[in-house]
Amino acid sequence: MVVLLGAIGVGVTSVFAPLLARLGNAGTAGIVLVSALGLALGVAGLSFLGLGAAAYALLWPLDPLIVYAWAAPLAAGGIVRFLHVSEPHRSGIWRMMLMVNRYGPVIRGTAPAEWFWRAAGLLGGLAPLAAVVAAGQGLGLTDRAALTAAAVLVAVQAAWTDVRFLLIPDRYTRLVLLAGLALLRCGIVVVATGPVGAACAKLWSGGPTGVAGGLILAAWASVPWLLLNVTARLGRTLPAPVVVTATLIRLPLTSGFAAVAVAALHSRPGLAAAALLLAAAETATLAAGRGRTFPMAVSYRAAVSFLTDDPDRARTLAGKWLRDSILNRPARPDLNLIRALAKRAALASRGDSTGDPAHRTGLDALCWTDLADRLLDLVDGEVSPRYPVKHRARLALAVGNARADVSWSRAIVLTRAASLDQACGQWRDCATRRMILGHPAHELLAHTMIAILLVRLGRTADAARSVERLQRTGTTTPVLRACVALAAAALAGGPTLAPPPVSARALRSAWRGEPGGRLRSNWTPEESALVLAGQAADLHAVSAAEVSR
Repeated sequence: MVVLLGAIGVGVTSVFAPLLARLGNAGTAGIVLVSALGLALGVAGLSFLGLGAAAYALLWPLDPLIVYAWAAPLAAGGIVRFLHVSEPHRSGIWRMMLMVNRYGPVIRGTAPAEWFWRAAGLLGGLAPLAAVVAAGQGLGLTDRAALTAAAVLVAVQAAWTDVRFLLIPDRYTRLVLLAGLALLRCGIVVVATGPVGAACAKLWSGGPTGVAGGLILAAWASVPWLLLNVTARLGRTLPAPVVVTATLIRLPLTSGFAAVAVAALHSRPGLAAAALLLAAAETATLAAGRGRTFPMAVSYRAAVSFLTDDPDRARTLAGKWLRDSILNRPARPDLNLIRALAKRAALASRGDSTGDPAHRTGLDALCWTDLADRLLDLVDGEVSPRYPVKHRARLALAVGNARADVSWSRAIVLTRAASLDQACGQWRDCATRRMILGHPAHELLAHTMIAILLVRLGRTADAARSVERLQRTGTTTPVLRACVALAAAALAGGPTLAPPPVSARALRSAWRGEPGGRLRSNWTPEESALVLAGQAADLHAVSAAEVSR
């Protein structure tokens, strides 16, 4: 295998040797570019090319500086990948026995040093600001102020993106994304420093610059995102070629990072103002929701990975999740995956199977809540006994909130699938869990659903007792009073029953003051409002049909 990989490396080096020689003779910028390319290839897992470069240098004359600038970064990239990216499947039998003795047969090892790539990504986000500072007196006062403001906006976007990535539950996926983003930022800065950046600056200065050019760039970057966002909000889909084209159009201008780096490293009249307007527009779209759904989409893909026909793969994924998200975070256990599964089930129950190749909808959506319960059972059985004693109460509270969210999601699925008897029992479970957690507003809505379902099941006496209990609560919150009125109207019947005046915003406001806000899901108000409206519409249709008969 070593001989084969070395031969491949020699072949690749022989093909790229003339290009490497030209870049190396171009000066410092060329050497830096060769080194950055070698580092990137090493991190990507192609460090064996360094072996080929060394063998090539022994057989054919090549500038030693180019060899070092190409082979050494390849080796360094391979070391970085070995330490910070690759999964630790390299441990021996004795280490594996020690790990099993300490963590049990389920919990698995993890990829270390997430902080390394987070720090690299944040430092890469500060690179344009460093370029502005390094340019110093080479920039005019106005250009320096504009570029400083633009670089600060780019750094804010980098920090914002870093925080959003923390919502991705699968830590290994998060690690790879952070590493890729950090290397991309560093690579853009390296390329912008050399002749490619100078050529881009010259080409850019030949077009519209200044305020007019900035507005054109801002529109070029923002309009495709607005098109995709508005289409998604309207519940419609665009053809795949349109989506791909819109994404590629705005890709070079994303966050304004490359534009600010080029404008700072190669000063031209009008570039600073244009870069500032582009960075401001990208910051505004980020605040408006650009990229907000990306962590959840990645969470869905991670969830689908658990539902595999290979039990060993599912067990490995679960073991890594237990170690990464809970055992390694004793002060703040991360149960975002459970919340993503609960939301996935609620969305699938109304036909939204985005990200699921099997398109599980209706009662089939219960597979997501069953998976969430199995994972929480593993937390109780495998992690809790090994958790630090001083943090066990915090873990129990987080698991309790997660189980309440899963129970809520299962109740929504059963209600939408018209399994009324099972749904009624599940809403009782929701009410009990919310009462234990101290969530009276959630508990009242669960009792409202119980009363409505009892009416639909024809159990009028039980429904009357449930409505009487709701009326005794004496709630003063308008949206909760509307829930009580809806339950009473369902019991009274009649064709005048209208959908309840219950909105997701009102429910979110009513639930905001309850304890454990960070531990609860953020999807429940929307789905709960939709379920209430659906039940009211069904009751209205039944009442109208009875009157017509």
